[in-house]
Amino acid sequence: MKTKLLLPILFVAAIALGLWMRKGKSTGSTALGQPALELTNEILAYGPRPPASEALAKVKDHLAAELKAAGWETTLQEFERDTPIGKVKFSNLRARLPVEGQDTWKRDIEGLICAHIDSKYFKNKKFLGADDAASACAAVVEIGKYLTENKPEQANQIEIVLFDGEEAFAENMTIMDGLYGSRYYANQWRTLDNKPKFGILLDMVGHKDLSIRIPSDSPKHLAELMFEAAKKEGKSSRFGTAPGSIMDDHLPLNLVGIPTIDIIGDFANKPWWHTPGDNAAIISAESLDISIRVTLRMLDEFLGN
Repeated sequence: MKTKLLLPILFVAAIALGLWMRKGKSTGSTALGQPALELTNEILAYGPRPPASEALAKVKDHLAAELKAAGWETTLQEFERDTPIGKVKFSNLRARLPVEGQDTWKRDIEGLICAHIDSKYFKNKKFLGADDAASACAAVVEIGKYLTENKPEQANQIEIVLFDGEEAFAENMTIMDGLYGSRYYANQWRTLDNKPKFGILLDMVGHKDLSIRIPSDSPKHLAELMFEAAKKEGKSSRFGTAPGSIMDDHLPLNLVGIPTIDIIGDFANKPWWHTPGDNAAIISAESLDISIRVTLRMLDEFLGN
């Protein structure tokens, strides 16, 4: 009889221990990352999306619909620029939460959450840009959804921007070839006094071996906030600093007086970067979850819990 009682007791104890271990374990969370992974795959289903392509237009429509369904108002900021392949039409996708009695696009905001929406133009190969930067776009949209559902007071204070034309048309980015969308967008703020107080740019934040390496010249207070947020999430090992500066969409924003941090995955000497290897197989829900949660913790610090 004691044996019969002991087995159920041990069984219950084992279950309880297993539940405790799973509950206490900080790795493996995908509650926010799984929807972002699914959205990443939806973006990739349209194929390569260089500027002015039909696929990119469809991706913009898709993400705008996702944001609108969550209560955001969206608009396309359109412009044209000379590029190494001729004149190209670009459009940044912007989103803000409407506030009754206020002009959506003229009212003051506190911060920006950004990513780039295009994939690099290649003439002779198929480049999907799963981590560079479909994953970041998906993360930004899921952040927007989370905020409207759980923290609308924070959503009221930010603008979401998905930049067009981050990638260069030539092989390597230069001051004049690349960052088309962020340069145009930042210039709209240059002479204004009511600039956002901060920006958070996400780029390559979904790789299954997530290793964030922010630029060495990142605004100090933003870097400190990110590292503290990563620590609170138990993910400090995933976040570090690159040995130098990085040319990315944060640069034009910083230059016009909007302190912006580039939360970017380590791409130095990675065999998949700017190759067909940057596809859905390298993206994980757990990595996206980490990136989203750290960003949300930073917003808590900026905008209040």
